Amino acid sequence: MENKKTILMMANSDTAANGFLSFVERLEDREDIRFVMVCHLRVTIQAVEEKGRRLGNADLHIIDFDKEERIESQKQTAYDYRYVKDKIYISLVKAVFNTAKIVRQNRKGLRKARDIMKREKPNVVLLYDDNRLEMEKFFIHYAKKQGIKTVVAPICFASMQGIFINPSNGFRIRKGAALPITAKIIKRLNPRIDKEYEDQIVFFGQPFLKIIDHLMGFRVPDPWVQGSLADIVCTAYQEQYDEIVGELGRENVEGRLFLTESVEDGIIIEGYKNRSFVRSTLSDKYGLNEKTIVVVAFSERLQLWPKENDLYNKGVIVQSVLEYFDEVLVSLHPKSNPAENQFLENYSGCHIVEEPLRKMIGAADLVVYADISSVSHWVDWLHIDKVTYRSYSMQDKWTDDMVLEFKRKLENAKKAVTGEKTYRPERGIDFAEFVLDLI
Repeated sequence: MENKKTILMMANSDTAANGFLSFVERLEDREDIRFVMVCHLRVTIQAVEEKGRRLGNADLHIIDFDKEERIESQKQTAYDYRYVKDKIYISLVKAVFNTAKIVRQNRKGLRKARDIMKREKPNVVLLYDDNRLEMEKFFIHYAKKQGIKTVVAPICFASMQGIFINPSNGFRIRKGAALPITAKIIKRLNPRIDKEYEDQIVFFGQPFLKIIDHLMGFRVPDPWVQGSLADIVCTAYQEQYDEIVGELGRENVEGRLFLTESVEDGIIIEGYKNRSFVRSTLSDKYGLNEKTIVVVAFSERLQLWPKENDLYNKGVIVQSVLEYFDEVLVSLHPKSNPAENQFLENYSGCHIVEEPLRKMIGAADLVVYADISSVSHWVDWLHIDKVTYRSYSMQDKWTDDMVLEFKRKLENAKKAVTGEKTYRPERGIDFAEFVLDLI
C-alpha cells in the first residue's frame, strides 16, 4: 500500500457507483493504483460489491458510509416536496427536532470522513457532484484542510432544466404565495438558492436543512451547477460546460473547468473498435438471428412515479420495437429491479442483457432511449441511429396517440438503419489519464 497512489471516490447514487466502477475498470491493470469507493445509503451496496469482485485485477475497496442510516432509509417512503403550512407550535417542535437531528448527522459525518481520510490517505478525491452537500461535504472539508485535490468526474449531466422538470427535486412553492420563514432566511443567507420555473419558485433543497448546513460552515455559493466547492470540474457534455460558464462566469472557472471524455468513453470506444467481435459475442450468447442489433436502454424510474405505469410503458416500448425488428436487447438502468422487469422476456425476441451498456453500445445499429438521458451523448458520439421518447412520459400510461407516434419513429428507423459503420469518433481528453497526471 505504501508504494501505491490512492484514488478516493464518492458514490452518492447507483449511477455514480457504476460510473466509478467504469473508471476502475479502465485502470484495473495499474498495479500502482488503489481505489477506495465510499457509498452513500442510496447505493445498492450488494450490487456494487458483486460488480467490484468481477474486476479481478483492481485493488478496490468499498466502504458503506452509514450502515445504520441505510437500514432506516429503507423504511421510509419517497419525500413529497410540496409545501404544507403547519400550525406554529408544530413548526416549533419540528424545528427543534430537525435541528438536533441535522447537527448530530453532520457531526457524525465529519467524524466518519475524518477517520476514512486519515486511514486511506488519498492522493485525490473524485466526486459525482459538489453541489448537493450530502456526504461529499465532509470529505471536501478535510480535503481542503489537507491540500488534496477534489475533482467532479464526468459521469452524468443533470441540467438545470432537468432539475426543474422533475417534481421530486427541490422545494417548490407557487409564485406569489407567501414564503415560509425558513425560505426567507435561506434566501437572505444565499440569494442564489432559488430560481423561477413556470409558475413556481424552486429552492435547491429544503430551506431548513440548508440553513443548518450554512451555519455549520457547509456552504455552496451556487448550488445549481457543479463547481462551487470542487477544485476541478470535468464534464463530457458541451451543454453542461456552457451552463457552468454561464452560471459561474468564465473568470471563476478558468483553469478549473475541463471538457473531457466521460469515465466510460474509453471502454465504449474499445467496444466500437471491436464492433464485429462484440456483435458476434452478443449473437452467440443471446441466440440472435437478425443482422440488425437493436438496443433499448431504459432510464431509472423516479421515486414518485407509479411503478405500474413505468412497467406498462416499458412493455409497450418493447412490443412496439418487436413489431419492426425480430429481436431486441434490453439494457436496464443500474437502479432497476431485474425481477420486476423480467416479464419483458415473455415477448418473443426480447432479451434482457447482463452486460453494462458501455460494453455493448458500440455494437448497436439502433438505440431506443429516453430523450433526457446520458445515453444520448454516446449515441451522438458514435453516430448510431436512434429512436427517442419523452423521458417524463413514463410517469403516466402512454395514450394510443403516443404509441402511434413512437411506432412511426420506429418505422422510419427501420428504413434508415444500414448496419454499416465507417465513422471514426474523435477522441477528447482521456479522463483517466487526466486524473493520473494530477497524482
